[in-house]
Amino acid sequence: MSSEYEAFRPTTVLSNFPKQILSLEYIGGRLFVGLGDGSLVVLAKPEQTQDNNSSWQVVQAHKTFGRKYVSQLQAIKQSTLLLSLSEDGVNLYTIPQLKLTCQANSTKSASRFAWSEDKSMMCVAVKRKVLQFFYDGRDFVELKAYSAPDTPQALHWVGDAICIGCKKEYVLMQSSSGVTSEIAATGKATQACITEVSRTELLINQDTSSLFVGGNAKLSKRPSITWSDTPVAVTYSRPYAVAMLPGHIEVRSAHRLSDHGLTQKLPIAGTSVLTACQSSGNVFVAATGSDGIHQLAPVPFDQQAKALADVDQFAEALTMSAYLHDSQTEPNRQLEDGIHIRYGHHLFGRGEFDEGLGQMGMSSTSNPVTLLHLFPSLASPALLHPVSHLVPGVKLPKVAEPTGEAYSHAVSVLLPYLLSHRSRLAAFTAATDTAHQATASQASTTAGSHRATAQHQSASRSGETSEAGTPGWSYSEAMEEASEPGSPMRNKPQEFLAGLQPEQRHRLAVLVDTAILKVMLAMDDTGALLRFVQRSNDVDLREGEVALRARGRYSELVALYQQRGQHEAALDLLHTLTLSPQDLNIRPQGAAAELRDLTGVWAAVRYLVAVGGHQTGLVKKHARWILTVDPEAGLEMFTEMQPPSSPDSVLPILASHAPSLCATYLEAAIAQGSVSAQEYDTYLAQMYLQAVLEEADPEQQQQHQQPVAASTEGSSQTALQQSGSDAAAPELPKAATAQQDAYAKLKRLLMTSQFIDAERLLKVIPHARLLEIQALLQKHLGDHKEALRIYLDLMHDYKLAEEYCDGIYQESNSTSLHGMHQLPASLQSRLKGVASQGWGAPGGPGSDMYLLLIQALLQQNEAAFSEAAGQSGDGQEASQMSARWQEVAQLLGRKHDRIDSVQALPLLPLQMPLRLLLPFLEGAVRLLVEQVRNAAVVRSLRRSENLQVREDLTKSKQRSVLVTSERACLLCHRRIANTVFVAYPDGPLAHYSCYKKQTGSQQMDPSLSTPSI
Repeated sequence: MSSEYEAFRPTTVLSNFPKQILSLEYIGGRLFVGLGDGSLVVLAKPEQTQDNNSSWQVVQAHKTFGRKYVSQLQAIKQSTLLLSLSEDGVNLYTIPQLKLTCQANSTKSASRFAWSEDKSMMCVAVKRKVLQFFYDGRDFVELKAYSAPDTPQALHWVGDAICIGCKKEYVLMQSSSGVTSEIAATGKATQACITEVSRTELLINQDTSSLFVGGNAKLSKRPSITWSDTPVAVTYSRPYAVAMLPGHIEVRSAHRLSDHGLTQKLPIAGTSVLTACQSSGNVFVAATGSDGIHQLAPVPFDQQAKALADVDQFAEALTMSAYLHDSQTEPNRQLEDGIHIRYGHHLFGRGEFDEGLGQMGMSSTSNPVTLLHLFPSLASPALLHPVSHLVPGVKLPKVAEPTGEAYSHAVSVLLPYLLSHRSRLAAFTAATDTAHQATASQASTTAGSHRATAQHQSASRSGETSEAGTPGWSYSEAMEEASEPGSPMRNKPQEFLAGLQPEQRHRLAVLVDTAILKVMLAMDDTGALLRFVQRSNDVDLREGEVALRARGRYSELVALYQQRGQHEAALDLLHTLTLSPQDLNIRPQGAAAELRDLTGVWAAVRYLVAVGGHQTGLVKKHARWILTVDPEAGLEMFTEMQPPSSPDSVLPILASHAPSLCATYLEAAIAQGSVSAQEYDTYLAQMYLQAVLEEADPEQQQQHQQPVAASTEGSSQTALQQSGSDAAAPELPKAATAQQDAYAKLKRLLMTSQFIDAERLLKVIPHARLLEIQALLQKHLGDHKEALRIYLDLMHDYKLAEEYCDGIYQESNSTSLHGMHQLPASLQSRLKGVASQGWGAPGGPGSDMYLLLIQALLQQNEAAFSEAAGQSGDGQEASQMSARWQEVAQLLGRKHDRIDSVQALPLLPLQMPLRLLLPFLEGAVRLLVEQVRNAAVVRSLRRSENLQVREDLTKSKQRSVLVTSERACLLCHRRIANTVFVAYPDGPLAHYSCYKKQTGSQQMDPSLSTPSI
């Protein structure tokens, strides 16, 4: 750090002061000075001057302010009251009258005190005790007294605790209990010192360092501040720590953003008292002897930022600029932008590309042209010249473009920034086009109704356009202001883009997209470049073609041709790639290399699918060789065909040339309805199983078995480690992804299909593998107990076990609800409201699953308890048992409305604490009360229904039928005579034998009346 750098500028407050100064406190422009003889002196500057170098004057003096000495002063209650410590204890005075209001009892001969503004509490060190007081607005009320390990030399509140500095150590005392915990030793320091950084963080001195301490009695992870000597006292003035050393005053940054921190040494020797004012940042120093008092006034942050940037301390400079009160003003923003740009170039030149481009991106003047000036190879002069005027006005240092591996790393860092600028440019262009369309539509509507006025306005707009030279920019005042000449880079990115002409924006888009293409060419191939050129882009066709051919990226070149409508060139290249790749000057790379140098097959398939409906014979002719060269391309061709081919004819072809794609094709066939799910679901599941279990070799099996199983059974999949040769490296993630997809499809099929042959699939799965799949298959077999055992004992996943029970319960209850539709319609309407509130018995259908889960958990607990009993003490056993009991109790509490308490309680161990079951019991009691009420409602409804039926029956029995010799049977038309007959509700009669023959029933229809003999 340069010796010219200044964080503070010292001035003399009072010189040639012979008395001993013990304490200082700066309050509202006045400096309160406590002396060794008990006097208090108040200093202030004359009101008519604002010069920092002007002399201070004594405005108040109290000779008998304190007894013997005034060792500590502190302003409280928003600087309206002043706490003072002297030989007779802690006194409270008003400001500025300095009138004594109260005194803390039992504080005589106290050594230190600390005040908490949030709690209105004070702690006082008296010998080896720490007293706590509460200020109620009139007096101090003594609360508690705790013993300290030694006589406290320093006190400070931190949160709800008190940090105490003793002769040998620092401890943290809890204010509520008095329990102390050791923080650190004082080391070689002769006097303990505690400095407040924030309400939850302190600085303590240890040897020649200051350590950061939090409210949990633990040292912070922030690096400590190292001084050149053992400090006597330390204070904090944001963002600096100021230490009083034996020979001088030393200033260091408390943030330590640079490697060595900031250092400023002030030649003020023999100091004894040090204090800081947090509101103004001023630091006051009292020196022994006749040196008097000095003020360290902070240098303005903008000046500090400029000075730091000039010595390449950019991180500290940005910290200083962040402290500016009004950082949104134009000068402050220009200062910060300039530092970001310079800092970015500085880091980029040192090889820190990520940090360097990040700093440049933080500047509001940054744009793609600024970034691409660091990469001449990505932006040719022909593309860069039309937009060279967009470089910001900051003088940029010359930085050499990296080479080799450093270049690959640099462009990989550059890519996200270029994509971000591209997105902003596209969004702004779309918004501009939308606004133009809205303006044109409004003008067209107006022209239809007011033609003469529209012609006048059109002529007026034409004149304005010719004068301004910016057609189409009159729709927004904001855009007009942002497009002022000479300021295209001002303010925010939207304003920067608004300052460009449509042609300039297009040139910028061409520059950015071409640079993105070249960046992706320099990076490892992930398929991103192919997707980029397949979508709408503004890549310069000539430069893009040269760059892609030079790298052998022919598949991307085909996509670029197709996106630009160059179909003839694309098909010529596809023909060469497919039939004679040896004729190409550069060997195919990227996506073409991954597809065995025949990238053109994919494009050929797309073209064939586009004309396949009219060229069926052509598709069949080329199907076999396409599958031989690229099976995935052939599969896409089959699945995209309309109408679809018969699976009976497609599956044999796929099984011969691409067996791994049979499952994918069958999925599509089932989804399209070409085949029956009942016929092919088990076959499809067996294909998935084969794909999941299939592994290349034992070494690959060992590396990938666990990640695949973990990812597919509920946990997130991390990136697989690459191993093997460079040729095999791209295949490992692809194989792992295929296994994951197959597993997910298998799981989804087992959960949704009703036509799975579970016994057949279980025979295929090896032991202790695909545990979740085994559990789902056990569900199909109805063996829920075995499924829960797999989830709990083998997978150790309680959440999945509970979800499994929830699914069974919901399925059972959804099935039981269908039974209510079998009730009479009149009763359904009356029970509708009650059924929605759970009118069944406690637990209900499917609740046995939760009982099985509880049994499994308790059995697992017994097994774990037995194992722990042989390996650990009683404490660990009790802890394990309590944790398992809590899981059971939480399950009971969550599912109290689904579990029958009468069946669940006998399952619980007698040793289980009753307090754990309170949520379950309370919920069960409430549920039972509600069910009793609901049952009463149901009973009333059923009684009402029964009474209604009885009434109908009584009316039916009271019915009389007159049978004469002329009454004939409705069915056979013969006379009724004296035979048994039935009477229909509407009056006709029929022989019972005729009625039975007609209906084919052995019993009489309930809708008819009782037969009369």
